Amino acid sequence: MEKNIKVISQHIDTLKTHYYIDKKIDDEDYNKYTTTIKKLLSLKKESQELNNTYGDTKTINYFLGKHKFNVMPTSIKGFSVLLQNSDCSIALRQSKNKINPSPSIKIEFRAEFLARKGYIEAIKIINLLVTEHLLSDFHIKISELHLATDIQGYDFTHLDFFKMKTRSRKCTTYEDESIEAKSSAYGGITTFTGFTYGGGDYHLRVYNKTKEITQFKSKSFAKHHLWDYNSNYDEDKTVWRIEFQIRRSKLKKIVLDDNTSLDDYYNVLNNIPSLWKRALTDFNMKNFTEQQTFDLLRGKRTLKSGVDKPLTKYAIYKIFSRTETLPFWDEIKTWNTHEGKVLNNAPKIPKNGNFLYIENSIKSLYSTMAKFYGSTNADALIDSFKQANLNSIEKNQMSLLESTYHKQLDWIENIDEMNRSGLCGTPDYKDLEREIFSVVTKASEFVKLSPFTEKIVNRIESRHTFDEDIKIKDLNYLNNLVMETEVRGVF
Repeated sequence: MEKNIKVISQHIDTLKTHYYIDKKIDDEDYNKYTTTIKKLLSLKKESQELNNTYGDTKTINYFLGKHKFNVMPTSIKGFSVLLQNSDCSIALRQSKNKINPSPSIKIEFRAEFLARKGYIEAIKIINLLVTEHLLSDFHIKISELHLATDIQGYDFTHLDFFKMKTRSRKCTTYEDESIEAKSSAYGGITTFTGFTYGGGDYHLRVYNKTKEITQFKSKSFAKHHLWDYNSNYDEDKTVWRIEFQIRRSKLKKIVLDDNTSLDDYYNVLNNIPSLWKRALTDFNMKNFTEQQTFDLLRGKRTLKSGVDKPLTKYAIYKIFSRTETLPFWDEIKTWNTHEGKVLNNAPKIPKNGNFLYIENSIKSLYSTMAKFYGSTNADALIDSFKQANLNSIEKNQMSLLESTYHKQLDWIENIDEMNRSGLCGTPDYKDLEREIFSVVTKASEFVKLSPFTEKIVNRIESRHTFDEDIKIKDLNYLNNLVMETEVRGVF
């Protein structure tokens, strides 16, 4: 670490979790949850009536064990009841049955609670509260977390905004006008307080934390709980916070080395150092000279002759690719002395079919036939399939249908791998696999055509795990398919 730059704190600043009812929950525990919701709904109504009577906001106190909450007169979208105290807010959904794809509980941890207890202890406290007083059987998903590092010894400026290399196109700078600027007839003097990069699901924010806690006394807990205990902290120096907001939609797109998803609660908590390292890599601050930064800011550079030369997109790309990372940016990639692992992007989730794709494909086929044949009649259509089939046999040594089956099997095997890794649910594709198996293995019995190649037969048989009584789901469908192919000679 550069001598003058000190890490004052690394912590989780925001944590939001969703709790889903486990399918194994017994009736007694489920009824206990629904009874609690009914009681809270009654208290919510009472709170609303108090507001109507006195014209101001009133809340009803409610205890979950030793934890005191306020039952709020309103709730958040999708949930029935909202409980709040200084540690967290708990939103509860009234469920009609155990099986519900939506979360039954949403909890948002207060930043002060996380700073005071540390995120590990805070999570233990809340999970115990949920288990003992709300739901006994549940599984958790993290919907959002903010990873923050507070540093001293480096004062960010407007120029740092232009040193950031990221794929994100969203970015903003923050400025706080001074008293002089407000009173100036010509304006212009401003104080830089930070910048942001990224969107809602993946977001970097760099800001002057010292200034924030000076303006908002409710934020001063950071000094008491995070900084004062660190011997590196200097009260006379500005503290800057580097903070990443990461939502579940982004976590689902990241996998570990074994291809398991970070859409798993425990995977996320066990890989905080790796997430932090990944974020600092995705948002990379470059070690530009002041002149290089000014050139990027102006979008041009001045040659020795004094002539200004505009910077092309390629020139800017080369400048960023050739310049190393700002040294301290690399050095703070550890998280509380823990070295993170490399995280990978999740493979693209296979999509289910959509009739719109079929419709557009048919339109494209007819449009191309019209241009090539000068017609879209049945003869042109049959000839198109015949010629495409001959071309496929000549080029790939397999029929058009067999080539299509290989692509369908690639898709099926991709889904199988996703399911094993927990990256997606199981789409309804087994019927398609049974159909391919039936057509290929029974072709010699029904179709007087050249048999499929050994490659597709071996591939199908190696995947064949179906029971004998469901090998052919719909024999009538097969017979109709065979009759069409024999009559038209399409395949």
